[in-house]
Amino acid sequence: MHSARIMTGLAGAPGKAVGPVYRWEAATATTAALDGAPTEMLQAALAAAEARLQQAIAGADATLAPLLEAQQLMLGDPEFRDAALALVASGTHPRDAVRTVAEGMAAVLEAADSAYFRERAIDVRAVGTLVLEALDGTARRQVPAGAVVVALELAPLDTAELVDAGIAGLITVHGGPTCHAAIIARAWNVPAVVGAPEAVLAVPAGTPVLVDGLQGHVILEPTPEEAAHEAASAPAIHLERRVPVYANIGSAAEAARAMEASAEGVGLLRTEFLFQGRTDAPSEDEQVAQYTAILRAMAGRPVIIRTLDIGADKPAPFLPMPAEANPQLGLRGVRLCLRESALFRTQLRALLRAATEGPCKIMLPMVTSVEEVCAVRALLEELAAELRLPIPPLGAMIEVPMAALAAPELAAVCDFFSLGTNDLMQFLLAADRQHAGVGYLHAADHPAVWRLLAQVVDAAHTAKIPVGVCGEWGADPDKLARLLSLGIDSVSVSVGALARVQGLFEAIEQN
Repeated sequence: MHSARIMTGLAGAPGKAVGPVYRWEAATATTAALDGAPTEMLQAALAAAEARLQQAIAGADATLAPLLEAQQLMLGDPEFRDAALALVASGTHPRDAVRTVAEGMAAVLEAADSAYFRERAIDVRAVGTLVLEALDGTARRQVPAGAVVVALELAPLDTAELVDAGIAGLITVHGGPTCHAAIIARAWNVPAVVGAPEAVLAVPAGTPVLVDGLQGHVILEPTPEEAAHEAASAPAIHLERRVPVYANIGSAAEAARAMEASAEGVGLLRTEFLFQGRTDAPSEDEQVAQYTAILRAMAGRPVIIRTLDIGADKPAPFLPMPAEANPQLGLRGVRLCLRESALFRTQLRALLRAATEGPCKIMLPMVTSVEEVCAVRALLEELAAELRLPIPPLGAMIEVPMAALAAPELAAVCDFFSLGTNDLMQFLLAADRQHAGVGYLHAADHPAVWRLLAQVVDAAHTAKIPVGVCGEWGADPDKLARLLSLGIDSVSVSVGALARVQGLFEAIEQN
């Protein structure tokens, strides 16, 4: 950027906000610290941290609950507990033992090749902090509404409490677009920049800053013109036509929120919420109950359900997998499902049974070839015959360059396409969207990206199948306008972005 006032990080949650800096630092100790024998102190702190997480989970929404449940599993991991207790038994103070174990586990994760694992280091430190706060006692920080919180990193529980307090925006140095702080900020429509330079931590408290969570920019002491830029530029966005606005969700509770926000359907139901954070795979009946609840919550609106998208970059405890040098390019998505046939057959049976409750489609992640789609269709035909049920429309996420280039062939065996712009762009540009050093590539409108997207839309329409968008680009007014000009048939965004996107389309109807 051209000014020291302007810092560039990564887009965390779209939107813009202006507010005074509030520097998030370690909580203040109180007189409520635990005392007693060291081992008993640590065991009591572990139990208190567990109780705090359990209480938070009970009141959490569909976005926050799975994140806290993952931390609950970490807290109960013998590798964490036993190592800390062993250090205490050898004479280490409980506080030092917890710090040592948490930082050691975090360091291992930070050294991993996978951005997903690197970001989980934040979770390990968060679990350690929960235990330390139980040991020391802490005073709850009073963050003023309208502030922009600047932090090295933020744990899910802290982020949720900050959002509840009415902060205007978030800036973190650690983490990428898939870190928990970014996920929560997107769900609740709070602009956020992640992966910001460490210099942001030196910005004095109270300094006015503008957070541009779409471009990943932080502007210190913005001028009135810069602060008003969002409002001034909004009318310049002209959307040429109206398309359905769907929601990206991950649970029945989030489906209810989508309905409250007037979503016209679900463009992406992530089924991972049923599988992650548990030691056994969900049964067929359990899956049927969950999918059915979501279809009923959507009250007849269409729902696109993505099959399980886990793998080396998004592991599930019940399915241990060896570490991979390049997990984003490894065994994941439909590739993993076709290998783990028993797991996949159970999910497909559950989807066929649930589909009787409302209009739904089945979407496959990480598709690269016609053969993969045909293999899944053959499985569906076999299972549907056993169950004597119809087969819902079957489509593919176009998020791999090979799939985009083979769009004409894939369109011949698919009933619909959905553009996964986030992954498609990072694979096409050979630039990790979670890496701050190459974030500028994702901010650029590269002609190769748009040329490829145009080819995919043309291939879909030639085959007379619809094509939607379910990436973050759907919430970017400029990119949405260009996507509409290419001919996309629907857009699906996070629940928090629904009102903003619907507002853009309302401007068309008013004109």
